[in-house]
Amino acid sequence: MRMSVSGSTIAAPPSRREQDRPAQVGTQTVVFWQRLALTVILGLSAFLNLFQLTREGYGNTYYAATVKNMLTSWRNFFFLSSDAGFVTVDKPPLGFWIQAASAKVFGFHGWSILLPQAIAGVLSVGLVYHLVRRTMGPVAGLLAAFTLALTPITVAISRHNNLEGLLVLVILLAVWAFVLATETGRWSWLLLGAVLVGIGFNIKALEAFLVLPACYLLYLVAAPVSWLKRIIHLGLATGVLLAVSLSWAVAVDLTPPDQRPYVSTSSNNTELDLIVGFNGANRLTGQDVDVGDRGPLRLLSEPLIGQIGWLLPLATVGLAVAVWQERRPLPLSRRQQALVLWGTWFITEWVFFNIAGDWDPHYLAVFAPAVAALVGIGVVAMWAAYCSPGWQGWILPVTLAVTAGMQSQALTAHAEWLTWLRPAVIVLSAAAVVGLVVARVTPRSRGTDLALAAIIVGMVSLFLAPSLWAASTIWYGGETRAPTAGPREKRDRIVASKFDRDAAALLSYLQSHRDTARYLVGSADQEFAEYAILQTNDPVIATGGFKGGDPVLSTNRLASLVNGGEVRFFLVETPIRRRNETATWINQHCTPISKEVWQPDQSSPRREEKGIQYQLYDCALGRGALGGAPALMPSPPPAEVT
Repeated sequence: MRMSVSGSTIAAPPSRREQDRPAQVGTQTVVFWQRLALTVILGLSAFLNLFQLTREGYGNTYYAATVKNMLTSWRNFFFLSSDAGFVTVDKPPLGFWIQAASAKVFGFHGWSILLPQAIAGVLSVGLVYHLVRRTMGPVAGLLAAFTLALTPITVAISRHNNLEGLLVLVILLAVWAFVLATETGRWSWLLLGAVLVGIGFNIKALEAFLVLPACYLLYLVAAPVSWLKRIIHLGLATGVLLAVSLSWAVAVDLTPPDQRPYVSTSSNNTELDLIVGFNGANRLTGQDVDVGDRGPLRLLSEPLIGQIGWLLPLATVGLAVAVWQERRPLPLSRRQQALVLWGTWFITEWVFFNIAGDWDPHYLAVFAPAVAALVGIGVVAMWAAYCSPGWQGWILPVTLAVTAGMQSQALTAHAEWLTWLRPAVIVLSAAAVVGLVVARVTPRSRGTDLALAAIIVGMVSLFLAPSLWAASTIWYGGETRAPTAGPREKRDRIVASKFDRDAAALLSYLQSHRDTARYLVGSADQEFAEYAILQTNDPVIATGGFKGGDPVLSTNRLASLVNGGEVRFFLVETPIRRRNETATWINQHCTPISKEVWQPDQSSPRREEKGIQYQLYDCALGRGALGGAPALMPSPPPAEVT
């Protein structure tokens, strides 16, 4: 502002507002760049999750067939029938309800049932940024969001109809509620967090509970209320959690069994048994070769390192450095509370995935937010240590070198896939480490720019491999039960095409010979049942459920269906298992159909490799032989249907 005195113009002292204006402008500029960076990260996540989503087909065809059947009736919708109302899918309801709603709005397509997970993945990236930024700063938040957006298993699950994508979003919302409860001491936020975890339970059962140790511990040690109130509040929250979690399961189990589908993979036709058995204890005690051997380094070795292990050393060391920097007497600061939350979440998931035996690689998606948060927090903490005097300044270059070395070793297993990748990681990381070392021993006035350039190059080198693993989900595409990122075997696609060829021939035969039967086929081969459901609008009975051994049909009900002309054809696994009353009854009362009748081409390596064979039976020819009499036509030795 200028003033005129006696015809002269002089400058008046700047006002308080004018003094503050440069700082405001600088702050606005910083905020602008932060928002721009977040927008770019969210855009990157949206691109990875949504681009060419139609190439993914139906994703997990078992789940896709379930959604299609759910759209045929409210009964199938509520009980999650995976076939024409006889047997359920082996998971809780909420994720499938969301997918069915999307399919109802947009029509039943592969992309319409994948869309909710893709959107959830983008929202999860934004939530991780918010949760980390609010206590650890914008740089840590942006790094965490960037890490989650490029975590290979996160992208793979976001482009799929397995349910971890939706589960992660709900868990992050629950964490947000628990954080607010801890900061305010208001138990209403705590109950909201419990409700959200219960909702997560109704997406993927006990998998949702893996976040509870972190959330409960955070509230227990940091809520601004007395210890007694903390315990009472957590007790109330636990009651709400159990009520929400078990509400649907109890409703199903209270329904008379003859008025609902059979609960697949349960031992006694109840959802509670499914929860604590197949989806509970079996996950700990079983063994799946797809996740490698148990042990503390399981996630740093094949086949899991490529899904989430690329940055684990960075996250682990970063957590330790951040905890050391934030050490101070109680009560816990907001930053210390954040470390309790993310550190406990990280440790809980690490322990579970290293000791549990029967789970699929895509389960690691629930571990990804904790890893991403600690990468963001850890890099900022190690950079602060690097910029300070003392031996802690060497932690950053050493950790970068160790992480890059581990990545280089992991890439040797894929030497023929992008042959330039491993040398690029080695060269870039080496340049970054050298730059950090040189800058460290150089006077600060001359070393600052070199250090900044070196850390940028270092981050590029460490994110290069996971970024390409994540992007590979776009160019591969295709249906798979267990989504993963990274190189895929051509053999898997060849085998799948041979199955489709054989299944198409069998489906054509069934449709042309079905006559007036209500159901197209009763199939013990779950994969063929899925294929038939997705390729036609004809109702199908999955006589064995997901694993093939569920007693879906009693002999009385089976006899009633056959005698009433409602089903003519059955696909039965051979040799017939002892105690499989359904297969035994069909073998006694129906006529086997030789494979030559419906499929002249006898090549079927897929079933031979699995050691599983199936026999097609025609029950119209033996319909008069109910009650134990021989079939109307002599039964030749069963021919193998593969």
